Amino acid sequence: MSPRFVLGPPHSRRALLRGMDQMIGLLTPTLGPAARTVAVQGMSKTSAPEILDSAATIARRTIQLENPWEDMGGMIVRQMAWTVFEEVGDGAATAAVLCQAIMHEATRLIGAGGNAMIIKRGLERALAVVQDDLRRQTRTVELASEIARVIIGTVRDQQIADMVGEVTEAVGPDGAVLVESSAGRITDHEYIEGVRWNNGYHSYFLLKEGEDNIRMMHPRIFLTDHYLTSAEQLLPVVEACVAAGERNLMVIAPEVSGSALALLILNREKGVLESVIAAKAPSLGKPRENILIDLATITGGRAICNERGDKLEEVIFEDLGTARQAWVTSSTFGILGGVGAKGAIRQRITEVKAELRALPKDEESDRPLLQERIGKLAGAAAIIRVGATTSSEQVELKLRVEAAVTAARAALRDGVVIGGGAALIACIPALERLKAELTGDEAFGVEVLARALSAPMRAIARNAGLDPQPLSAQARERGENWTYDVLAREWVDGWESGIVDPLQVMLTVLETSVSAAMMALTTDVLVRHKKPQMAKTP
Repeated sequence: MSPRFVLGPPHSRRALLRGMDQMIGLLTPTLGPAARTVAVQGMSKTSAPEILDSAATIARRTIQLENPWEDMGGMIVRQMAWTVFEEVGDGAATAAVLCQAIMHEATRLIGAGGNAMIIKRGLERALAVVQDDLRRQTRTVELASEIARVIIGTVRDQQIADMVGEVTEAVGPDGAVLVESSAGRITDHEYIEGVRWNNGYHSYFLLKEGEDNIRMMHPRIFLTDHYLTSAEQLLPVVEACVAAGERNLMVIAPEVSGSALALLILNREKGVLESVIAAKAPSLGKPRENILIDLATITGGRAICNERGDKLEEVIFEDLGTARQAWVTSSTFGILGGVGAKGAIRQRITEVKAELRALPKDEESDRPLLQERIGKLAGAAAIIRVGATTSSEQVELKLRVEAAVTAARAALRDGVVIGGGAALIACIPALERLKAELTGDEAFGVEVLARALSAPMRAIARNAGLDPQPLSAQARERGENWTYDVLAREWVDGWESGIVDPLQVMLTVLETSVSAAMMALTTDVLVRHKKPQMAKTP
């Protein structure tokens, strides 16, 4: 075992705090409508630095702090910022500012003799109260213009914000919105009719001479997760089509090769089948089975799934779905006008939505696929193609658009609260009532969060060149519908001015920042591994 180095209390907590301060110092300038930028050195010494104003991207680009003990604190913030970005698309800088305020307030109390574990318990109780109070303040958004107001701070481009707002309103909170890179400089969008998956054909041998795609009308559609490698596996499907007088066949499976592929080619060449499509089934494992069942529901057929014990030799004509049109290219396939029963499709959407609501925290990476499935089942899907002048600009803008789509969905699904940090300040009276019910260090834990809630508004004001001190007091005096517009330099009604934040973003920001702070506060010992020494050449 390699030797270890250990740093104990009180130096460990101080080192973590210094590292967290360094990382948060990189992210704080990006908060608010008057955000600053951060220059990050390129991969090589000769390349130009990236000029970034996205907190999550800046955190992701910061690989390591110089001091190894402080680096541990910096990596806590880095992980926190990226978690917020992945879950809700926005709020990484707000989470950083909140986390820093909580850490400094709590460290001061612990240094004066407070019990870190009891303060943590107070913080947990305070967190639940603030989240409930934010839900009380929530209002719904419905119009594209309202959604655009929510995400303008994320994309920092009114035209793109309007586009994302229009698309999100059109497809709904669970509709499929695919964000892709464009070959040109313009960012545009299109709506997709029917179902489209980014999986192409199995073999170009099924293409007609001189063509690069296959399109057929009123096909019969066979769906399976079996790997089709022998003619015997597909023979019942072909025979069922021929017996029913159907001459257009689409096969969607993980693999179609060997004599199974030869059977399709031979029947097409002999004219038994007029046109044949063999498309790759999307995804892997259980998600693939679920997608095939979705497609079966849309087309009125039945997916033949290995996990359920379905046998290929028992396939009958009624198992085959149908649609008005189907097509396939080298990279995609699509189905238009499926004949599945509307009631069955609605029931399937309900089932997938229930799965989405019950999704555990540690499986959040599955959320985009579930949302995509819901959108395709509902027939609501769109593509936003992001264009830019340079490749680095395109990568940055694509991340912004993806974050904006996530935030827009959250706003449409769960509603919004007043922005600019005002909604958090409006929760302070609820914490004061809670504190009055508690005693000792648990009450101090509640006070820690109460004091921290004004930090985002102060940071926004500071970035705009304003004195932050008077604002939080004025916010409480004016009431919870008011916020400070740092661009107009005046207090405004948040609902009328459109300065709002998605509720889900704020809930996630609170939970993640409090969690990161509590992790650091209750850490007494830091341990690091010494890098192994290279053996000297004799």
